[in-house]
Amino acid sequence: MTNIAEAHPDRTLWHLASEIAFTDDDSYVYKGKMDYYLYYEPETGRITPIEYDGNSAMLTNLTTSWGPFYNANKVNYPLLNKILAVPQWRQRYLAHLRTIIAEEMDVNTCNAMLDNYKVQLNDLVQADPKKLYTYAQFNSEVTVLKNFINNRRNYLLTNAEVAQVAPTIQNVTLNNSAGAEWAKPVGNESPVVKATVASTNGINAVNVYYSTELTGNFTKITMSDDGQHNDGNSGDGVFGATLPAQAPGTWVRFYVEAVAGNTALSTSYLPTGAEHDVYVYQAELAAGPVAINEVMATNTVTATDEEDKYEDWIELYNNTNQAVDLSGYYLSDNPDNLTKYQIPAGVSIPANGYFIFWADEDSADGANHCNFKLSAAGEILFLVNPSIQIVDSVSFGAQVSDMGLARVPNGTGNFVIQAPTFNANNTPTGVADIAGALTTFRLMPNPAGDVTYFRLDSELNGLPITVRDAQGRTLREITPSGNVTPISTANWPSGMYLVQYGGAVQKLIVK
Repeated sequence: MTNIAEAHPDRTLWHLASEIAFTDDDSYVYKGKMDYYLYYEPETGRITPIEYDGNSAMLTNLTTSWGPFYNANKVNYPLLNKILAVPQWRQRYLAHLRTIIAEEMDVNTCNAMLDNYKVQLNDLVQADPKKLYTYAQFNSEVTVLKNFINNRRNYLLTNAEVAQVAPTIQNVTLNNSAGAEWAKPVGNESPVVKATVASTNGINAVNVYYSTELTGNFTKITMSDDGQHNDGNSGDGVFGATLPAQAPGTWVRFYVEAVAGNTALSTSYLPTGAEHDVYVYQAELAAGPVAINEVMATNTVTATDEEDKYEDWIELYNNTNQAVDLSGYYLSDNPDNLTKYQIPAGVSIPANGYFIFWADEDSADGANHCNFKLSAAGEILFLVNPSIQIVDSVSFGAQVSDMGLARVPNGTGNFVIQAPTFNANNTPTGVADIAGALTTFRLMPNPAGDVTYFRLDSELNGLPITVRDAQGRTLREITPSGNVTPISTANWPSGMYLVQYGGAVQKLIVK
């Protein structure tokens, strides 16, 4: 297994591929000196071109005259001439170009999108008293654009290098030390990445790239199919590699690369949008002595504080048989200010006991009143020790009035929305409660790119997976296919979604 720090102009390759694919003649790839910015990114040490004023693209007269390496042989176009002369960068460029052709030049998708735009614009164009083009030209241009997409796609695919068959990558999974797929690894645990790779041209190499920064360069690790790298049986097409263990709270991005055994070393990636579309996970905290056990972000009738007011509340639980001194600990709802509220000296939580903090921004009411409130629309909550280390956290979406967001089983389980158990054990005792509380699940990766995996931690109960937008409106219902169900998010707009199964609700971020 080889670890190699990798620095390559990936964003530049995406930029060049997009400009050439859509024949932007007011751009670097044509004029070499206008209609783009250059941005130096200190985190990666890369200079990246950024497109602007892209209003002179998709030109029918260039449909079959701009090849995939347009102007790459001219020395006065160094981004094309120098970069595409490097074999591995040329193959990365070709992989990105194939992705653009497959995903952004899909004829059916593009035709439907253009028809939809036409419907939305039609009345406005007809009513415009100062339009630059006639209504007839507006109608005919829709056909022109459809023809461009179809003809440009077909032309690019005739190029011998574009037509080279790259490996297919499927079933990428992140596995924790127990072998559970898409279960977040805890801090200081080394997870395993697996991928199924097939190629009609043989396989030269399979690699996983990872980064411990949300913005930064990646490190490459060789993946193996030898039965010695947690990859199953030797030669079964499943490749594996172990990622380094990370401290709790560390975000890790990764993606998989497969290189064919042909002369060109044709390359493919998963997610196909790497390096901007990648898998992401955060190393979790191992279970500590004190846990955030239950929260209520919208309390109207459940419990009152010392002033008989219904306020947001946070319940901590001591998982040990000894009292724990909370002096100097912190609670915060802001990742940029982990010391927002300091727990006063002398506060102790008894063995296997509970302690309630009121999140009401009203410190005058007592020492256990925080200087922040909880958002019913969803947010993140941290418990931090005196050394400013996060010892527990919970990220939640929109909450239901007077319903608790509680760990089930008590003190250690995943969070579910259920009837509140203020200052008491969360584990349900009634039959009616058990069905709702035990529907616990995970979504990985989260944030998601093209797909996330719904992993059920309990038995199927015949309910659909319900996806809602941030306003709580139902968008779709999905029937689970066993305890692990892939959910395609490739065509979802970026943003926050709420995923519910039974009594459990989780926030899903799509990028």
